Amino acid sequence: MTDTPPVIVWMRRDLRLQDNLALAAAIHSGKQVIPLFVFDPRILKSERVGVPRLKFMLAGLESIRTDLHKHQRELLVRHGDPVEVIPQVMQEANATGLYFNIDYTPYARKRDEAVKAAVQQEVHTFHDRLLAPPGTVQKNAGGPYSVYTPFKNKWRELIKPDQTADYPLTASEFHDLSGIKNDGLPSLDDLGFASTIDVPEAGETEAHRRLDHFMEKPIYAYDDARNRLGNPHDDPHTGTSFLSPYIRFGMISPRHIYWRARTAYSNTNNDAKRESVVSFVDEIIWHEFYTHVLWFFPKVETDNFQEKYDAVQWEQNAETLQAWKDGCTGYPVVDAAMRQLKGTGWMHNRARMIVASFLTKDLLIDWREGEKHFMQWLLDGDLAANNGGWQWAAGTGTDAQPYFRIFNPVSQSKKFDPDGTFIRHWVPELRDVPDKYIHEPWKMTTPPADYPAPIVDHKAARERTLEAFAVVKGK
Repeated sequence: MTDTPPVIVWMRRDLRLQDNLALAAAIHSGKQVIPLFVFDPRILKSERVGVPRLKFMLAGLESIRTDLHKHQRELLVRHGDPVEVIPQVMQEANATGLYFNIDYTPYARKRDEAVKAAVQQEVHTFHDRLLAPPGTVQKNAGGPYSVYTPFKNKWRELIKPDQTADYPLTASEFHDLSGIKNDGLPSLDDLGFASTIDVPEAGETEAHRRLDHFMEKPIYAYDDARNRLGNPHDDPHTGTSFLSPYIRFGMISPRHIYWRARTAYSNTNNDAKRESVVSFVDEIIWHEFYTHVLWFFPKVETDNFQEKYDAVQWEQNAETLQAWKDGCTGYPVVDAAMRQLKGTGWMHNRARMIVASFLTKDLLIDWREGEKHFMQWLLDGDLAANNGGWQWAAGTGTDAQPYFRIFNPVSQSKKFDPDGTFIRHWVPELRDVPDKYIHEPWKMTTPPADYPAPIVDHKAARERTLEAFAVVKGK
């Protein structure tokens, strides 16, 4: 171990070595860097932990280790409460400073403030995950937005941060860990979990490969193609960038994605193609909007944003909830999407809206049940975006669809999976059903014996939901 005191870069949701604000600042400080990752038992024991997501994260950490090994250096791994572990590591390494990128969840904010209070050395924090950090997109009269469109318009006016220039990565930038205890990367089994789902390749290199592929051509058809449920045989992520799991763990920076999209926009004069690029950037803005909402209104983690909806009497039906989770509702597009989730840890955004509407409006089950289930399975499970999407679907959120706008699962199925390819892939019981009945197999003279009848009548369910939500009129 060298005699020069190092600094610690505490990595969390920024699992990359380039265009990482905390890491770049640490390297530019002139001190050698120790990249540290801490496995927090409170997160691992949470009922919201997603095993597929955890498996993907482990693969991302292994990718960082591989990159560091190219320079004969190592990722430092510890287990325990960061409030206790980080001061201990800093003392062991004789570190002079702590660098980390800000996380925006209520738990992370409390944890990070406690860490800063426990550390005796200098602490440097950075807004790495957002192009526009909380407080930069404000109403003209002051205060945060709770409606997306004015937020989007103000966000677009802001000057966006540049990417950090590539910095050299050699052994000299990183501290030798000799003499410092290193727990090493655990396996999923070591952490007490098991998963049969195969997760996609993780890491910074793969994230950039996917972005390169998307920017070559698919981004120019994004506006239309993103809603198609696709042909899983050809590409399960048809029409999408499939960058969300990589963004979730910071395997690629939002700055890099944004500026690549700006370049794609400049590279075409076709209005339709440019509109598709704009639609893609709008998804980035949605993510930032929901992150701002969570930052300024942390109650949304557990409560309705619009308190008047606290009066809604949700159904308490464990049987129908389980049928929804298992993809056995009798509505093919809902079942296909729910099975895709459990089979891959991912789901198209259109499908997410369909199944969320079905749970909250057709089954009248509390959005919190669905939100938790998604967090337990999604590779890209992000508290802000997931919560925002579920409260939007339920009609209880900041910028929610009106409670009386209820998706019809059959018409949604016909529109976004017209030939039933998506359904037939994920619901094998329906593979031989003619196109005429693929969206409504219960209308067949002899429906498939091994596929359930609808657990609810949509028309009747819609009326029940309108009545349940009517209690908030005038509030």
